[in-house]
Amino acid sequence: MLKQIGIAQNRVDGPMKVTGEAAYAADRRPGGQLYALAVRSPVAAGTITRIETAAAKSVAGIVAIYTHANAPAALDWHADPAVMALSGEGLGRQALEAAEPEAPPPYLPMTGPDIVFAGQWIAVVVATSLEAAREASLLVKPIIEPHEASVEIDARNDRFLEPGFFFAADMQVQRGAWPDTAAKQQIVSETYRTPMQNHHPMEPSATVAVWDGDAVTVFDSTQGVMATREYVARSLKLPLDKVRVISAFVGGGFGGKNQTWPHQALAAHIARALGRPVRLQLTRADMAVASGHRSQTEQDVALQAASDGSLTALRHVSRVPTSLHGNFFEPSGLNSLMLYEAAALGVRHHVVRKAFATPTPFRAPGETPGSFAVESAVDELAHALAQNPLDLRQRYIPSRDHYHDRDWSSNNLLECYRRGAEAFGWPEGVIVPRARRDGHELIGVGMATTAYPAPALPAIVRLRLRVEGKLQVETSATDIGTGMYTILAQTVADELSLPVEAIEVRLGDSNFPHAPTAGRSKSTASLLPAAQHAARALLQRLAAAVREPLSELSNVALQDRLKAAGLAELEAEGSSTGLQVGQQVSFYSFGAHFIEVRVDEALGRVSVTRVVSALDCGRIVNPKTATSQIRGGIIFGIGMALMEDAAFHPTRARMINDNLADYAIPVNADIPEIDVIFVGEPDNRFNELGVRGLGEIGVPGTAAAIANAVFAATGQRVRNLPITPSAIVRGGE
Repeated sequence: MLKQIGIAQNRVDGPMKVTGEAAYAADRRPGGQLYALAVRSPVAAGTITRIETAAAKSVAGIVAIYTHANAPAALDWHADPAVMALSGEGLGRQALEAAEPEAPPPYLPMTGPDIVFAGQWIAVVVATSLEAAREASLLVKPIIEPHEASVEIDARNDRFLEPGFFFAADMQVQRGAWPDTAAKQQIVSETYRTPMQNHHPMEPSATVAVWDGDAVTVFDSTQGVMATREYVARSLKLPLDKVRVISAFVGGGFGGKNQTWPHQALAAHIARALGRPVRLQLTRADMAVASGHRSQTEQDVALQAASDGSLTALRHVSRVPTSLHGNFFEPSGLNSLMLYEAAALGVRHHVVRKAFATPTPFRAPGETPGSFAVESAVDELAHALAQNPLDLRQRYIPSRDHYHDRDWSSNNLLECYRRGAEAFGWPEGVIVPRARRDGHELIGVGMATTAYPAPALPAIVRLRLRVEGKLQVETSATDIGTGMYTILAQTVADELSLPVEAIEVRLGDSNFPHAPTAGRSKSTASLLPAAQHAARALLQRLAAAVREPLSELSNVALQDRLKAAGLAELEAEGSSTGLQVGQQVSFYSFGAHFIEVRVDEALGRVSVTRVVSALDCGRIVNPKTATSQIRGGIIFGIGMALMEDAAFHPTRARMINDNLADYAIPVNADIPEIDVIFVGEPDNRFNELGVRGLGEIGVPGTAAAIANAVFAATGQRVRNLPITPSAIVRGGE
C-alpha cells in the first residue's frame, strides 16, 4: 500500500535552498581561485585581423588573456568533431553525431579568426578577481573585417536543406494524397510564426574547475553530469576516471543545460594551464549566445474537413533555422505526426543555416511552437465550421498512434477535456467573438490540446543503510527544480516503510551510479523504478544478513537489524531498463488548457485572467511539486504568447535584448491563479509504479489557447507571436 507516493510532500531540499546551505556551481570557492570572463564579437560575420590586448593586460590582477592566437597552443584547445558532437543523452544525440555531409565543422571558440555569429567568444580574460576580469574584458579591442550576415528566415531566397541530421528523415512524412476540394469541404490554410526565445534560468551557467594532480573536479551547472564528464574528458584527452563532475543543485534548466558547451571544458583547460582553480561564469548576455535558445519558426498549416467536421487532410510544413555550425533544429511537426488522424498527412521540415548561435532543446522542443500553429489552425477550423472548439477536438482524439502503428499505453485525453471544461465552465455551442465585455475590456476564452512523449532510459540508484545516520540514496541524476530529491525520497520511503525525514538523497555527482541527463520528461520514469528495485534489493540483503525471511523483517527498525548483524553499513543497487523492451505501444501524456483573457483594445493590453489545465500524466508521485512543474510550464507559455522575443538589429544581425532589462518575461503580476487537475490514472504498462514524467507537457498548447482566447474576445486572429499591443491596436496580423 502506497503511503508516501501521492502525498503533497514539501521539498526535502527546500530548507537548504532558502537558508543558503545549498551550494550551486558558482558558489564554490577553492583556494587560489581565478575568475574568467569572455569577450564577445560585436559583429555577426567577419574575420579577425588582430586583437589588441595591451590595455587589458595592464589592469592589476590580470593573469592571462586567451585569444585564437594563443589559446589552441597554450591550452591544447583544438576543434575535435568527436568532442563537439557530444550533446547529452537527451533528444537526438546519436543522430547529432552524424551530421549531413556538407555541414561545416563543429564550432569551438578561439580556434580561428572567423566570426560566425554576433556574441561569439573571441577572447577570455583571466584575473584574480571578478572586478579585474570585467574591467580588462572591456579593454580588449578586436579589429574585424566584417562580412554580410543573415539571421531572418527568407522563404523566397533562402537555401533550405532537407535535413538528414538530428531528427533525420523520420521528420519528413507524406501519407496519402491531398484530396480534391469538394463543395462541402472546409479548408483552413495559414502561416504561423513563433519568435526566438532565450534560456534565462535563475542561475546562469557556470563552471569551476579544480585540479588535483592529473585529475580534475568540475563543479558545473548542468542537467547531465555523465554527459558533461564524457565531454570534458574527451576534450582534455583524459580517461573518464580522471574527471569528476558535480552538480548537486541546479538553479533551473530548460534544455540550455541539457547540452554540453565549450565553456565546461574551457574552464578545465585554463585551470590546467595556469595551475590554479578557475571559475568561468556566463553573464546574462552570454546566456543569450552561449547556452542555446529556441529558434524562430515559420509554419504553414493546412487542414481540410468535411462539413460535419471530420478531418480529411492535414499538412504541416515548417521552415526553421539552425546555426552555421550546429545541427539542432526545432522539430515543429512532432505532434502533427500522431495527434490528429487524417487520411492525408504531410509533415515536412526545411532548415536554413543562419549567422546566429546554435539553437538547442528548449522545454518541450518541437511540440511547443508546433502546437501554437496546429492548435490555432484547429480553432480556426472550428469557427469556420460553426462548431464549438472543444466539441471538434473531442472528435479528433487519436484512437492510437497511427504514425508508429501502435496502441497507446494509456490515453485519458477525453477525461482531460471533460474535467477541465467542467472546472473552467467552458461554454456550450458556438463561441461568438466580441460577445462578452466588462467595461472597457473584452473577454474571451480559448482552449488547446497538449501532448508530450513519456520516454525513459536506463538508470541505477544506490542505497546505503548505516547504523548511524540517515539512509542514503545516491544517483548521478540532477534535480533542475523538478523535485527529484523529494520524489526519490518518497519512493524509497514507501518501499522501506520509513518516514521521508529518515532519508537523505544525494544527487548530481558523476561518482554516483549512472542516470540519464534530465530532459525530455524522462527522469521520473527512469529513476523511480530503479529506486524501487534498490530498496527491495536492500531488504533482501538485510534479510540474508540477519538470516530471516523478508516477511519477518521489522521495517521500522532497519538500523537495529543491521547492528544486530554486526554490520556498520549495507549497500544495494537497483536498476531500471528504461522503456519496456518488446512493448509495442506508444507512451505519451496528454492534456488540455482552458484559458480566459481580458483585452483592452485601446491600449492593446492582453491579460490572462484564468487558467485551468487538466492532464493525464500517469500516477502523480507528489501533487505539490507536480503542480508546480505544470504551473511553471504554463507561465512559459504565457511568456511565449505575450512577451518573449529575441530581437536583432536590422543591419548588424546582433541581438539587441540580450539582457533581462530588455528581454521581457512574465512576473507575478502577469500570472493569475492556475488550476491544475491531474487525472492521476497510473500507466501500469509503462512501469510498475505507473509514473510518467511531466516537466514539459505544461508548455505546449498554452500559447495557442491564449491566442484562441484573444480571437474570441476581439475577433482578431493573431498568427504571429508574441501578441503585442501594436498587433491588437492594428487589428491582428
